[in-house]
Amino acid sequence: MITTRPNRTLRALAAVALGGSLIAGLTSAAHSAPSEFGAGLTITPLRIEIEDANRGATVMLTNSSQRALPVQTRLFAWSQAGGEDVYAPSSELTISPSITSIPPGETQIVRVLRAGPAVPGEKRYRLIVDQLPDPALARAGEAEARIRFSVPVFLDRSKASPAQLDWRIGPGGLELTNAGGLTARIVQVEVKNVAGAIVPLERNSLRYVLGNSTIAWPMENACAIGTVTVTASIDGGTVNAQPRSTCS
Repeated sequence: MITTRPNRTLRALAAVALGGSLIAGLTSAAHSAPSEFGAGLTITPLRIEIEDANRGATVMLTNSSQRALPVQTRLFAWSQAGGEDVYAPSSELTISPSITSIPPGETQIVRVLRAGPAVPGEKRYRLIVDQLPDPALARAGEAEARIRFSVPVFLDRSKASPAQLDWRIGPGGLELTNAGGLTARIVQVEVKNVAGAIVPLERNSLRYVLGNSTIAWPMENACAIGTVTVTASIDGGTVNAQPRSTCS
């Protein structure tokens, strides 16, 4: 099993902030400027949903650079535990091709397919697309910007129970529990105290709270702040809430 806690395999995934996001890392065999910073790799779509009537979905990887780009695609089951994302190998979906080289100016189609029949209830995965190192650039001593995309993949959302969200504030900060079956997408979280002042939040970027899971936003001295109100954009709509206190 793979988690996003520090010092663990795939720990870079903890930095994922966008629904279909990228993380770019610069590597170099010498202290030279990258010849093609950004690498020119794009992905469509940025979110995948497969319902029970569909066998799978397609993803398009486009290389707009001037050289071939080797890429690797992988799928992981996605869950949450202790407020953190957890990624584990899964055989419930297959992906093809898993490794390929995309010629300059070309688009590679990647297919994500079910390995078995549909089962009621939402299932969640992450499609990870990594640009692989280019041996030719390493031999030439050139710097290379490599990209990682992390795309959420959802199965059978139409048969899942709606999200049921409960906001709380406690010693560790702001918490959000989803007691329903559907994943909720949360952005633009704003917390204000009774005086109307904004309370700073850590990790205040795009977040998902999966069904039957809890996520958290750390806050300093949360229990000393008193009553707060929360405004957030959840699945495209604005939500206002007053978290209940769990401070003793």
